[in-house]
Amino acid sequence: MEDRKELERVVIGQTVVRVNKDLSVMNPNLAEGSTGLVVGKIANYTLKVAFPRVTVGVSWRDLDVVPGRTGMPTESEQPKLIPKPRTMGEE
Repeated sequence: MEDRKELERVVIGQTVVRVNKDLSVMNPNLAEGSTGLVVGKIANYTLKVAFPRVTVGVSWRDLDVVPGRTGMPTESEQPKLIPKPRTMGEE
């Protein structure tokens, strides 16, 4: 999302969002392009998002609303990525 005003379009339990940058450092299930269902708010600008394998809090800046989609995405809709090995100190 580019603007905080887009948060007004989010309907808890219906809105589907897509991760717009690679967050696999936090969790391997959060690769760029992963889709999930908004299930709540943790803070003013942090959404609780349920992905097929995990439910996590994600900043609104790291998400884009998927227009016209509702309901929980399936595992087959998630990007298939092989996680790359990370070294200490790497971001």
